[in-house]
Amino acid sequence: MKISVIIPVYNAESYIGRCIESVQVQTFGDWQMILVDDGSNDNSLAICQKYAEIDDRIQVMHQENAGAGAARNTGLTKALGEYIVFIDSDDYVAEYYFELLSNHTEDVVFINVEAVDGNGSIVRKEYLSVYKNMKKDDFMRAQMTGKINWGGVRKVVKREILEKNNIKYSNHKVGEEALFTYCSVYYSQTIAFIEKPAYFYILRADSLSHTKMDDPWGEVALALKAKTLDNGSYAKYADTVNAFILTAAAVSADRLAVNYKREEYRKKIESLYISLIDKLDKAYPIDYNHMSLKAKFLGKLLLGRHFSLIRAISRSKRLMK
Repeated sequence: MKISVIIPVYNAESYIGRCIESVQVQTFGDWQMILVDDGSNDNSLAICQKYAEIDDRIQVMHQENAGAGAARNTGLTKALGEYIVFIDSDDYVAEYYFELLSNHTEDVVFINVEAVDGNGSIVRKEYLSVYKNMKKDDFMRAQMTGKINWGGVRKVVKREILEKNNIKYSNHKVGEEALFTYCSVYYSQTIAFIEKPAYFYILRADSLSHTKMDDPWGEVALALKAKTLDNGSYAKYADTVNAFILTAAAVSADRLAVNYKREEYRKKIESLYISLIDKLDKAYPIDYNHMSLKAKFLGKLLLGRHFSLIRAISRSKRLMK
């Protein structure tokens, strides 16, 4: 069984070597690595090419800067493996990752991830295996709303599933993994979990909590709604789509509360509320069961027009991360 590893690379000269080498030392050796340079303006491309010169399992592609989602899609065009593994260029994987994966035959395999600091010390454990006994429908709904992390690197998908159903990453600046994750699970017949921590990511300043966008998930939620309409699953998942739309609004409300002074905040939160009411499908309920507690709390406050309370809570506790 061959494994295809796709790594989008953008200005990663300081850490791409560690990422590549963590794959080269895998105890399972039948893999193909596709490095996609996404218009880097540092030495990333040259470093990638140097590794490719001495290891014929490594292939380098280059494109004008288009974002991580587009870079992963580019890599998919050259993938030959049975399974597709995604790794971010500033992260690294355990040497046993691929060997554990080689023991699986399921359509989608989720992995356990640990967040580490610059010294490699564990800051947070993010184990998807805690959901291994959850019904697939509940698991997918919780991922649709973001209650369970999407994360392209958190799962491995059979190439056959991706190609057969034309599953690709979206071009959103934030949340480009959401539709990919939903489609991968939706079209899968079987899923599994690797319980030993296999992936380690460095906490980065460009994470969702640091991205300077008032509404990072709003367009993603609408894109997910469009996807369910397209594949005929909307009637079944409309309540969860409503929940994701509300979650996106809750994330936005929190950001507005923190980033704007009172008068400007009031204008923007009023506009957000009007937009939210327009986006929600009144013919269906809101699936609160598959929303995070934080999103549910702020979402209900937003629907109740408790704008001052949202501002007070968000500015004092920063509930939404």
